[in-house]
Amino acid sequence: MKAYDLNTSFTFGKYEGKTLDDVFKTDPSYVEKCMITVDDFAIDEKAIQQMFEKYPDNELSDQAVDANLDKLDGMENPDDEFFIGEEVYSDDDYDEFDDVPGKGAKDDDEADFDDLDEDDDLFGDDAPEEDWDDDDDDFR
Repeated sequence: MKAYDLNTSFTFGKYEGKTLDDVFKTDPSYVEKCMITVDDFAIDEKAIQQMFEKYPDNELSDQAVDANLDKLDGMENPDDEFFIGEEVYSDDDYDEFDDVPGKGAKDDDEADFDDLDEDDDLFGDDAPEEDWDDDDDDFR
């Protein structure tokens, strides 16, 4: 399903071949009925805004707007198709990245967190107390 814009023509019903813009201008109740009852009919949010700007006297019920939003939420986002598919990657596909310094393979001078004890201080909390002045909340 693709969301309708103002120039999308109806492919069904008594207004088949007419654009959404034409139908909303002359019969907004028909558009509202389609929004509520036709499963594969949804209007792009930008198009709804444009319709209200062009025809401020025409209204849509909250039920129609909610049904339309539900349908839009259920539509697949075309940007998501980049990540969806049957292509599966193996570990061999990532071997070339093992040679990047600091990534993948561990450098000799890189810290080994497995060797840390739970008593090791990682954040330097053992600063002398005399550096802090409680009276004016400033460092000396």
